[in-house]
Amino acid sequence: MTRAIAAQLVLSLRRQRTFLALLVTLLVMTALAGVIGWISHRTIIKVYDQAVTLLATTGTPAPPNPFDTKPTLALLSNMVIYIPLIGALMALVLGHLSMADDQSSGIGRLIFSRQVTRRSYVTGKMLGALTVLTVIMAASLLVSVASLLIVNGTVLSASDFGRLVLFYVISLLYLTAFALIGMVTVLLTRRRSMGLLLALGVWLVLTFAIPQFTSGLRPTASLNPITDPVSTSQTFFDVTAKARPLSVSEQYKEASTRVLEIGSPESALATSWRVLPIGCLVLVMAALTALLVSRHDYSRSSVNE
Repeated sequence: MTRAIAAQLVLSLRRQRTFLALLVTLLVMTALAGVIGWISHRTIIKVYDQAVTLLATTGTPAPPNPFDTKPTLALLSNMVIYIPLIGALMALVLGHLSMADDQSSGIGRLIFSRQVTRRSYVTGKMLGALTVLTVIMAASLLVSVASLLIVNGTVLSASDFGRLVLFYVISLLYLTAFALIGMVTVLLTRRRSMGLLLALGVWLVLTFAIPQFTSGLRPTASLNPITDPVSTSQTFFDVTAKARPLSVSEQYKEASTRVLEIGSPESALATSWRVLPIGCLVLVMAALTALLVSRHDYSRSSVNE
């Protein structure tokens, strides 16, 4: 029954073209990151070539090519911004629709008129949402590999490919947390519009408000994966900075920059600790979703909601 509910969710999203819309949006976003990296690459190389020519006329030795020491995956650094900004919003919508449609259409009453346990129902919903996100992340991975192949003209090494896969695994975990948040907010409210509004509020808090308090970043600077926080000499931020390890948005960006090798190096153990808050958020949201489903009264479902 769990698989049937998961399959029904995937089928419903596909019929509504929601699956396609989410997939196309993220693929365009990934391709855009590659295009921006390619344009930057060409611009820098063009300036470098002109500088080499100019220095040759004066007999001055040219500096090394800047891309010889730059990490291969750095061309995808914009993905570290796009995932928390756009990807998380898409995951919220996915989680919202997975629960809201059953309530507003009355499907929830129909499902529980049969011998379906609440546990099977909520597990199926989570599995369906995870399946959709996994397919989207896998497609994005392929586009990223193609973008790097076009820009660099070489096949990724096994190490770089492994790092890229790990980045998308971390991104999948991060997006899963927001999909579950979308489910929880639907179950906490009676109207689907309020559920979506509440989910957007949570996204704003996690993406902008908490990083601003824990790191002293301006709202726009909080999207920059390599921005250093303000000095902790300020009394207020000296206190709030202690909660920085709990900021899932910041920990995601910092873990991703280490995996893609575009941030300051650190041990694999230290990077894995950064992923821990995201995993904890997923577990908490999954448990809360299961609890709310077990107590939710689907007999109140109405097509007028």
